[in-house]
Amino acid sequence: MRSPTLAPEAFWRLPSIHVEIPIAEIADYPLLAECLKVWRNASTGRLPETLDPLTLPVAVIKGVSLLRKNPDSGDWIVDLGGSLLTDGHGREMKGTGLSEGFAPGDVEKVREGIERAMARGEPELMRREFQDPHGQMWSFVRLLLPLSSDGVKRDRYAMIIDPETYGRPVID
Repeated sequence: MRSPTLAPEAFWRLPSIHVEIPIAEIADYPLLAECLKVWRNASTGRLPETLDPLTLPVAVIKGVSLLRKNPDSGDWIVDLGGSLLTDGHGREMKGTGLSEGFAPGDVEKVREGIERAMARGEPELMRREFQDPHGQMWSFVRLLLPLSSDGVKRDRYAMIIDPETYGRPVID
C-alpha cells in the first residue's frame, strides 16, 4: 500500500466524503471494536479523561490521535497525532486545528459532525474518502470516542483510524 505523502496545501484541493456508519456495525472493524470496548470499560459512570494507548490493540496505535477543544477559538486541536494522520498529511499535525487539516469548504461539515457526536456523548463510526492529485482514491474508517477533562464536559476526543481500512478503496 502506498502512503499519500503530499504537501499540506494539496489536501485543501481534494474532494472528500464523510459517511456515518451505524455503531452497531463496529464488529466489521475488529480493531476499532476492541478500542470501543476499552473506551466503554473506562467510561463507567463518566467520560474518561483520556485513553491509555497500552490498553489498545498494538496494531491500532499508529491510527490513534487525541484532540481537545480550544475554549477561546472553539477549534479542535491535535494534542497527539498518530502516524497515519501525520503521514497522510505529510507533516506533524500536533498543535494544528481542524482548519489546517481539511479543505476550507469541508472544515465546517467536519466540525458540525464532531460537534453532533460530542453533543450525544457517544462513540461515532465514520468513513472518510478522498482522491489525491494522482487520481488514487484513499479511504479509511475512523472511530470517534468522546473524552472529558472533568468526566462530564465533552471537551476532548480520541480519533482512531482503522489501519485495516486505511488506503483501501471503497467497493460498493
